[in-house]
Amino acid sequence: MQRTDRLSKILKDTPFNAFISWAMVTLLLVLCVLNLMDGRLTWSILIAVLIVIIVAPALLMRKLSVMPSWYFIILAIMPIIGNTTAHHFFFTGIPIYFSVATIALLLAAEINWFTSVRMNSKFAVLLVVITTLAMSGLWHLLHWLLDVNFGTAFLLDGRSQETVNAAVMHEFMYATLAGVAAGVIFGWYFSSAEPFKSVAPSSRSSDGTHEETLPERPMPIRKLLGISMEKQMLATRIMQGGLFLLLIVSILMRDLHTALNAIAGLAITFVPSLITRKYNIVLDAGLTVWITLAIFMDALGTFAFYDNVARWDNLTHTLSASVIAAAGYVLIRAIDIHTEEIYIPPRVMFILILLFVLATGVLWEILEFLTDELTAEFGYKAVLAQHGINDTMRDLSFNLLGAVFTATWGTAYLSDISYRLADRFGETSSRGDASDISEVIEEQRQPEVFLGDLKDKE
Repeated sequence: MQRTDRLSKILKDTPFNAFISWAMVTLLLVLCVLNLMDGRLTWSILIAVLIVIIVAPALLMRKLSVMPSWYFIILAIMPIIGNTTAHHFFFTGIPIYFSVATIALLLAAEINWFTSVRMNSKFAVLLVVITTLAMSGLWHLLHWLLDVNFGTAFLLDGRSQETVNAAVMHEFMYATLAGVAAGVIFGWYFSSAEPFKSVAPSSRSSDGTHEETLPERPMPIRKLLGISMEKQMLATRIMQGGLFLLLIVSILMRDLHTALNAIAGLAITFVPSLITRKYNIVLDAGLTVWITLAIFMDALGTFAFYDNVARWDNLTHTLSASVIAAAGYVLIRAIDIHTEEIYIPPRVMFILILLFVLATGVLWEILEFLTDELTAEFGYKAVLAQHGINDTMRDLSFNLLGAVFTATWGTAYLSDISYRLADRFGETSSRGDASDISEVIEEQRQPEVFLGDLKDKE
């Protein structure tokens, strides 16, 4: 017996589903041509990508009846139909981002089936939420880059920096609402759907584990850099002392903004020690220095450096994003190691890190915007402040830079923590091994044929 796979139920092989799905593909082709004739190139490209995602199962399986479930296709194309024929009825961008979330789910299901990537339905739903937020950030970032470098007017259309920034922040909030709503709906669908036995391609052995050999735990950063552990720990303590001194100075100067940042920064720098004591997961001293340095530089920026040192904000965003990327990698990699149903190859992990950081950056910009608006409403100085659309987009750009840095260099030195965290997951879930039996059930015949059944017959 194999574990059940609800995610693959998105792909079906029935005459009715194939007829409805191909009819909607034909409609999408018409909409693509109409948008192209109206000069809406970006929408034409989006529709073309959606068509490829929808017909991919039929092409790869070489059977025209194998298509995604028609109701998922409807969820994806309804906003496209509305935007093409009656876009003035769209009061918010929520329908568009719900469409993006649905497309992400379809893509996740197909990647799960046709590649070596493995994910269960819960992980796929989380990926949908992250992708929706990330795509919103990337979409606006690309438009801003085109405006700055090629003179287009997607965002920089003559309005003030603050007005454009507020409009983009509202789009980010719509993306958040749509992503969470889609995640809840898809999660409910998978939890209520009847599972069936999945026949996955051969990335796993017969006992359900990965066939590939997991990499050895890498050399600690202190050995790589030639710096002793004592010196790295000393550097951490010096920066913590600097944060405490900054807190005292800000209190004496009655600088609430800097004081709050110093308190929050100090608290975060002690998180590695807390993790070690509570969960017995020892972090390398170099990683602790990395985290503390990002916090320390941000605290210095709020005190004076952001206003007086050029590019200090860009540097801190890059460092902070690298730490966030590291945290995302450690968590996803630990889940990958611990959970048999999930397998993320290194190249796909690279993309996941970028999506995770982009999504986190979008949420951070929303937090800054709301904090800025609320403090201005009550007449206080903003703890987190924005300075127009250029500042926001530059932040996202340097967030991506930090993510790329971690994804290309830092992951090799984070795997050790992932293994330890996976071991911790194993200790926590050891009591529930007996309950796994209830998740493994025999395949039940259904009135409609799913892709798993088709694969069995072949």
